[in-house]
Amino acid sequence: MGFTMYEFIEITRILLLYILGIQVMYGVTIILLERTMVNFYLSTLVENPSHIIHKAMNLSMILTIGSGYYWYSKFAKHNWFVRKILLLFALVIQIIASTIVYQIITRTLTAMFL
Repeated sequence: MGFTMYEFIEITRILLLYILGIQVMYGVTIILLERTMVNFYLSTLVENPSHIIHKAMNLSMILTIGSGYYWYSKFAKHNWFVRKILLLFALVIQIIASTIVYQIITRTLTAMFL
């Protein structure tokens, strides 16, 4: 019982949509709830991880919700209103970039395997 190529491509597409969608949605929640979501993100990261499990946890957090915090930290020096506008602009750019990345990867996989 193995995967067919079609199933592999569908699972890859779903995982890709999950990762890209969660990145954008966490950015939206940072716009709405700002400090609460930033504190949640910072509390889940382990500083100076020495154990492989802590390193894996940090990597999974960065890959799934790290872009929202990244943009927030870049715009943190601005006042509240400007920061919200810049975060919103960055999220629109991220949505466009995520759509392009998704299309490139799925079309490439489909062309290669189907």
